[in-house]
Amino acid sequence: MILKNAKIYVDGLLRDGVILIDNKIIKKITYKPKKEVLKELSEQNADNEEFDCENKIILPGIIDIHSHLRDMGQSEKETFLTGTKAAGFSGITTVFNMPNTKPPAITSDQVKKWMDKAKDNIHVNVGFIAGVPKAIDYDEIMKIIDLGVIGFKIYPLSSLNEVDWTDYLNIQKLFHISSRFQIPIFIHPDWPLSPDKRDKILQEYTLENYDTLELHNKLYPCHMEAQYVNFILENYYKIIADNNLKKEEYPIVHFCHISCVESYTLIKKAVKQYNQLKITFEITPHHLLLSNKISLHNENYGKVLPPLRDDEHPQFFYNELQEGNIELIGTDHAPHTIMEKSKPYHDAPSGFPGFETYPLLLLDKVCQYELSLENFVTIASENPAKRFNLKNKGSIKEGYDADLLIVDKVPVYEINPQTFKTKANYSPFEGFKTSIQIWKVFLGGSEISSQPKGRIIKK
Repeated sequence: MILKNAKIYVDGLLRDGVILIDNKIIKKITYKPKKEVLKELSEQNADNEEFDCENKIILPGIIDIHSHLRDMGQSEKETFLTGTKAAGFSGITTVFNMPNTKPPAITSDQVKKWMDKAKDNIHVNVGFIAGVPKAIDYDEIMKIIDLGVIGFKIYPLSSLNEVDWTDYLNIQKLFHISSRFQIPIFIHPDWPLSPDKRDKILQEYTLENYDTLELHNKLYPCHMEAQYVNFILENYYKIIADNNLKKEEYPIVHFCHISCVESYTLIKKAVKQYNQLKITFEITPHHLLLSNKISLHNENYGKVLPPLRDDEHPQFFYNELQEGNIELIGTDHAPHTIMEKSKPYHDAPSGFPGFETYPLLLLDKVCQYELSLENFVTIASENPAKRFNLKNKGSIKEGYDADLLIVDKVPVYEINPQTFKTKANYSPFEGFKTSIQIWKVFLGGSEISSQPKGRIIKK
């Protein structure tokens, strides 16, 4: 396959050129080729397929390190087919899938069933994040690691395995495993609010009639996120000191969806002070672009964990994004049915779809000169590939996988969730404007289509 008449993003620059793809790999990149060079490339083009990109921009496929593809007992919310189709047609060519399935993916048998269900049913490449087995069972963890999972995920607010993740001994045990096998631990950072404090907030809600999103923010406050981040950092330092670990033995920790300035500051201070720590974190597009002051016709469409915060937090994060201080973004794509989201606040689940808004919104910021294209590609593609050792992904280079996104600037239009390919046809970003069109997306040199061609990525 040949992609010609394109502006190709390479090493921070857009350059006019041609890409030759062979056997799913970028075989050759040629800039401003002359006629004789184009003829030579055509002779090497095994499938004789050519696309005239009409001066559109080719970017590396986006890597989303945080999603919930559902299925496995939750197919009414999403399936592997619908979720990965939504990702693929949005320019996201690799996703990491989280383990809160039904039943949860906390045993080797369940993880294998999970992966088997995905085979031949995914439009993009999928890496699997497992839950931790009950009692942090070492033998079962070994079996799960052997299946090739990317890492393990813990939820202190709602444990998948009856393990108390506020007990430092359990965290220490998990860090030992991460250290020994060099496997990442994905952490949902939030310290549980005491029942008394929760009841007090709910009583105030009945008296003062908070908005739904304001109430949600009060029930899962910023200081509890920061408290859990601090708890993890303290135990991280402790295991290194107590065991005299070398750098190559440090546990690998990834904080999911950081949403508050205080917790962000704690992490940044730690990695700046000790630059050898294997600690990363992500910010979601909604914690960059939305606050709990947003006006929605159904406020539950904005109900998410962690909650949308007060204005100062997204304003701070967006500034950090512009300055190049944020390393990773994850959508936390978490679809639910409209029926579930139409229930009263206490019964409606947290989460909303994120695949189909993320590229449109952030690339539009690039078009508005509010975000550099280099910054976007770095956080969306390059850094995820580097941080999670995804070989030959995240960049447009000869020898790399031909996972590519072609975008164009078009007249401004409004985002309409009714056009989404996910099952969750709603969004707090409904009506937001963008000037970005996703023209074509290629996975291993094959255009994303109705035929699923993704594969499972294994560590």
